[in-house]
Amino acid sequence: MSVSWNYRRLAIALSAATFLGLAAAAPAAAQGYPTRPVHLYVPYPAGGPNDVIARLLGQEMSKSLGQQFVIENRPGGSGNIAIEALGRAPADGYAIALPAMAYATNPSLFSKVGYTFDQFAPVSIVTKGPLVLVVHPSIGVKSVKDLIAMAKEKPGKLDYGSGGNGSSLHLAAEMFKQQAGVDIQHIPYKGTNDLISDLLTGRVPIAFMSPLIAQQHVKDGKLIALGVTSPQRSESWPQTPTVAEAGVPGYAVEAWYAVIAPKDTPKDVVETLSKEIAKAVQSPAVKEKLAALGNESVGSTVAEAQKYIADEADRWSKVLKAAGIRAD
Repeated sequence: MSVSWNYRRLAIALSAATFLGLAAAAPAAAQGYPTRPVHLYVPYPAGGPNDVIARLLGQEMSKSLGQQFVIENRPGGSGNIAIEALGRAPADGYAIALPAMAYATNPSLFSKVGYTFDQFAPVSIVTKGPLVLVVHPSIGVKSVKDLIAMAKEKPGKLDYGSGGNGSSLHLAAEMFKQQAGVDIQHIPYKGTNDLISDLLTGRVPIAFMSPLIAQQHVKDGKLIALGVTSPQRSESWPQTPTVAEAGVPGYAVEAWYAVIAPKDTPKDVVETLSKEIAKAVQSPAVKEKLAALGNESVGSTVAEAQKYIADEADRWSKVLKAAGIRAD
């Protein structure tokens, strides 16, 4: 998926910091794990949100654990290629991955994926954040309730765009359709940049967007923000109501990123990684940078990560089935 230059600029800086001299600058590692570099698989290309978050995390954990975290971008297959590679890696803690929400949705989205959930041990939910429901001013709505009313007056006549079939932007809209009881038509794009071009001209008037990408356009009055998708209001968008409070009770969608490891990775290694991730994302520097991307620092426990991913997989499988969405 195409991403904004904000991600790219941060990714370039983090790339240099991650690969140049981290091990030398880090304190000596304690006895035991890790005793050599850890490879962190990223399911998407360099410069995207997954990559930026991985480099933030790897940089901080390299300092803490005294070993380099080597970022390996393994894009392709809607994120499946990196996860399949992790499934073939030794279960020793030296190969881990940082997938996004697609990890939980792809088994329901594709007829065949090269992995099953029981091949992996969830380590931590690293970070999560809302999307923003935006509309073009030409549509003439100022609230979620206005949009629902218009959609019910014109069933099947309003279009919404997404960054691709099965993307988080698509799934957020499908859940909105189901919970609001409206019929709006999906227009998939090859990426966010293609979508935003048509959104800004009003060619496609409705979309769920990354807060980072939507922010400047809303500030400039080119788009109207109707609601954020998180359960509570976003600290970055305090004046924007949640979609739930604005007209769709119970609605909540958050883009999230997790660390997983091969299933038989020793439990003490998994726990070490989980604790170090929590420490890393709660550090002031990382917390501030994640907030700038519109994300909240989480750093969950192993048990919390396992439950969260299982709940997400179950929830989205129902949404996908009800909407009849397939990626192949």
